[in-house]
Amino acid sequence: MTTRDVCDAAGLQAPIPGTREVNMFNDAKDPRALTQRLMREATGARVIWDFDGVVGHTEPLHEASYRELASRRGYVFGADFFDDLVGHTEQWIWERVISEGFPAGMNEIPLLHRERGDVVADLALGSLEPSWLAATLMPAFAPVAEDQVVVSNGDPDLITALLAQWDLGAFVDVGRRALGRDKEVLFRTLCVPPCVVLEDSDAYLSLAREHGAFTVGVRHSHNSRAALDADITTYL
Repeated sequence: MTTRDVCDAAGLQAPIPGTREVNMFNDAKDPRALTQRLMREATGARVIWDFDGVVGHTEPLHEASYRELASRRGYVFGADFFDDLVGHTEQWIWERVISEGFPAGMNEIPLLHRERGDVVADLALGSLEPSWLAATLMPAFAPVAEDQVVVSNGDPDLITALLAQWDLGAFVDVGRRALGRDKEVLFRTLCVPPCVVLEDSDAYLSLAREHGAFTVGVRHSHNSRAALDADITTYL
């Protein structure tokens, strides 16, 4: 099936071969227009999806889980404590908050990880829905993209379960990074042009541009400080 076939089926105008749109969407939440704009970028390309803040608006759940574990220990985080933690590995986050006063030792991080994982899984599996970006674009890209893969600092087993629950698992694979390691190595390995990257992190948008990828910056409630320097910006 060609790009034009997909566009016709979706009622969209197919892109003109050999042209490139130079105008950017500025905080455009328009599934029809965004699908039309990105279809040619995804054709024959690998599409890399971040999960937290892109495929699912999970950051509020992650913040709630850290607050829950703090509450169980009689500790209270500040109002905006999570803003600087978004996008990092859980190991990094626990080391950071423990160094800043969270009542636990570094040797307890594996236990904290398991405890928080149970809280997040219960919240996500019980209430989380896919973002409009994922629900719209994953099926649209499937006939034309080389492949689609989630590259995330989140739990790959939970991500796989959520994608299956949302009937999106057939469209995308879930990358598995080394245990306890940031996703950067996996990202660098997979981000080979032609490539489209959907991210909510300035660091990974910058890395994607360095690798020659077409970038989509995603704005949400927990990354208001991010610049999101990307070819296209949109929001959840």
